[in-house]
Amino acid sequence: MTDQSMPIVSEAEKQEKILNALQAVLDPEIGLSVIDLDLIREVVFADEEAEVKMVLTTPFCPYGPMLIGQIQSAAELAAEMPVRVTVLPDKWEAPPWLR
Repeated sequence: MTDQSMPIVSEAEKQEKILNALQAVLDPEIGLSVIDLDLIREVVFADEEAEVKMVLTTPFCPYGPMLIGQIQSAAELAAEMPVRVTVLPDKWEAPPWLR
């Protein structure tokens, strides 16, 4: 007997697909992916939508809107569901290997 409430694709699998897809989204100024730059803080799922929580390299990043759009598109394609991108007010710090 199978449980009908179990999703066909688990949240962990969807999260991995989103993170893999975001590896291709590059920061145009730095030339590294949003994953490598540690801009993505969290991916959470609700019933009908996923949310990608991120930070920007600077609060007034001129490429911010473009980057957010690319993240949303790549994540929606990977997750096959609507994705909302939330920019957190946290200050970005370069990963140790970039310092």
